Amino acid sequence: MIRSKIPILLTIGMALFVLSCRDYLDNKYERPDWLAGKVYSQILEHPELSTFAQCLELTGYDTIINVSGSYTVFAPSNEAFDSWFSKNPDFSRIDDVPADELQELVKYHIVQNAWSKQQLRSLDVFGWIDTLDLNNNKPRGFKRETLLKDDDRKYGWTQIGVRNKARPIIIDTLKAPMARRVITDSRKYAPVFFSEYLNIYDLKRDDYQFYFDRSFDGASELYYGNAKISSAEIFSENGFVYIVDQVVDPLRNAYQILEEGDGSESYAQFMDLVNHFPAFSYNQDETDKQPGAKEGLAVDSLFNLTFPELAFNLTSERTKAPAGVVGLPENVTYRYHHGMVAPTDDAFDELIETYIKIPNGWGTLDGAPDNIKRIIANTHLSINPVYPSDFSAGFYNGELDLVKLESSNIVHKEFSSNSTFIGLSKAIVPRAFSSVTGPVYLQQGFRNVMAAIERAGLLPALKRQNRDYMFFVESDANTRVDSSLVYNELNEVFSVFLISPGTTPQRFTLSQNDLRILLMSHVATKQPRGLARKEFLPNLAGSYIVVNNETGEVSGTAPTTRGYKGTSTVVEFPRILSSTADNGITYEVNNWFSFSVTSIYNRIQGNYPKFHALLQQAGLALDKQFRYSFLSDNEFYSIFVPSAQALDELDVSSLTQDELQKLLMLHFVQGELIFTDGSSSPGYFETTRVDEKSTSFSTVYTQLYVEPGIDYIRFKDKTGATYTQVEESEKTNLLTGVNLGESNDVFSNIFNNAVIHEIDRVLTFGDVDTQ
Repeated sequence: MIRSKIPILLTIGMALFVLSCRDYLDNKYERPDWLAGKVYSQILEHPELSTFAQCLELTGYDTIINVSGSYTVFAPSNEAFDSWFSKNPDFSRIDDVPADELQELVKYHIVQNAWSKQQLRSLDVFGWIDTLDLNNNKPRGFKRETLLKDDDRKYGWTQIGVRNKARPIIIDTLKAPMARRVITDSRKYAPVFFSEYLNIYDLKRDDYQFYFDRSFDGASELYYGNAKISSAEIFSENGFVYIVDQVVDPLRNAYQILEEGDGSESYAQFMDLVNHFPAFSYNQDETDKQPGAKEGLAVDSLFNLTFPELAFNLTSERTKAPAGVVGLPENVTYRYHHGMVAPTDDAFDELIETYIKIPNGWGTLDGAPDNIKRIIANTHLSINPVYPSDFSAGFYNGELDLVKLESSNIVHKEFSSNSTFIGLSKAIVPRAFSSVTGPVYLQQGFRNVMAAIERAGLLPALKRQNRDYMFFVESDANTRVDSSLVYNELNEVFSVFLISPGTTPQRFTLSQNDLRILLMSHVATKQPRGLARKEFLPNLAGSYIVVNNETGEVSGTAPTTRGYKGTSTVVEFPRILSSTADNGITYEVNNWFSFSVTSIYNRIQGNYPKFHALLQQAGLALDKQFRYSFLSDNEFYSIFVPSAQALDELDVSSLTQDELQKLLMLHFVQGELIFTDGSSSPGYFETTRVDEKSTSFSTVYTQLYVEPGIDYIRFKDKTGATYTQVEESEKTNLLTGVNLGESNDVFSNIFNNAVIHEIDRVLTFGDVDTQ
């Protein structure tokens, strides 16, 4: 009987255990009272968000954000919606807002992933910042990706040009013979502003106010677009909710603003211009992902749209880093924002009338080359955003021009999703038009030179501000006659022809370096003063342009010839092509200047054999190397060579080799080219003579007093009286130098590093003024 009770007791015990376990498990998986609900549930807990809760319900996003995923919701308060309704009188309640617009509005207030306040101000493109990481210690990441994504869009297009010059342009789909459906590359991003971000880029609170029409209050505040976060973090199970005091309208991108205008101003003309520079690329992967594609059904071909010739992609929600910035991840949109300062239609027309429809100009913008259109477009674009802080200090546009804005010309301002946007009542004049390159770019008769400037990449150098250039150019008509710069537009090849009587012309193809040398040799870096008989003006290539103020002739360092290395010499009297440029004067010439070079060694050996013999006697000549041991090709020299008669009067027989060296080296001034045009100031100049003040630890060079004047160079003795003087003549200002190029260069890369003057008296240390 006792044993029969055991199974009953075990059964009762196990039943009680199972019941207790079930109660424990029920209690374990029961939602704790302290655990917050998901984001929509949290929104319902706040009566001041009832209007936004209705928006979520009407669009179905109440269930979406309450089921899965991680979100940050910037929820406008009821007061924010009241203010929004007052600004949008077509709507008096949420039910009035069209479903598609309401959905866009809701999506733009929801950001992917959960972001605490600290996280909103602690991001860069590499992720969370680290104060100990110098490459990632500042919160430059100010944008966040929303749930709003524009639909793929169809663009009408046609083709212009022929053969290898053919290119697409975007036109109205109703007028277009062809259309392509373009993939929207990303959801829209929204900006989050905070004081640390402003400080990083030296932005002022007024810079924020300029675009969002409200003040930036306090160092601890956070702003989502034009809305200030007015609550603490509202934690939820799958993210955060923030109450904001404004409804944030989805930001348009730069292309959408151009297309839609602002209600009062149109930018259609500028939009037509940027539409000349699209590039469509077929996207096989996205095409195949469309419903029915795998089953063999007909689907649209999908394309990516870019604008590779413009400063940034106007249609892309994703932004890019400036050229030259490397080592970044693929998507840098968190950090980078671009800028557009677009002229209104009236301002655009004024620009075209002033610069394109000029005498001998292009007539119409359609008739202008593509590079002119590209320059105008990029002049109004910037790789970086533009704020009021940049208006007076200036910002660099897509043509790398420093641009300053007049606030009075601003008719529209808007912070777009991929750039800042400013509408202008007065267009920005490209520096390619206002500098010495203006006549070349704006007149049809200099197309070859314009193309050469583009190919050589010299436009940035030629349009620099605060310069006083003399720019000499040959017209297309003249280059055709002497075949000195021939350009084949079809294959984009530059060449010259060497024409000699009785022989077949030889054709030489020009490299980019040849074009650079040719053009830079014809840009003097300063204007002549007109005082000396001859002036020697340095050019950008490292040689000199010679101006004869008595005759008006201008030349290079060699006599000018007709045509490339021609057999007949000519005299060039340049004509002013334009004197209105802000960085110099542009001149037209009939023939390109000629440049040649002789080394210091060859010039002295050939022209001054007695002086050369003394240099040999002093052990300073390295004849097998064709150079002098104490001179360098990387230094500038002014050399004063005594005449043969002066050397004959000098008795060096009693001098030691060291004394002879010191005597001769006093005649070589180092560090500067001194001419008889008065361009150098009088003073003590360092010679190559090693001074007695030198020690084993430091070398001191004797300094010689030289007084350059107008048409003369004077030396003084110890008493201050004139020791000897040379005047401008055929025996002065003899330039020497080196050829830095290769033997197969069509145009030699000449660098003048010395000038020689013949003097009638030997400079002796005991007699001349030295320091």
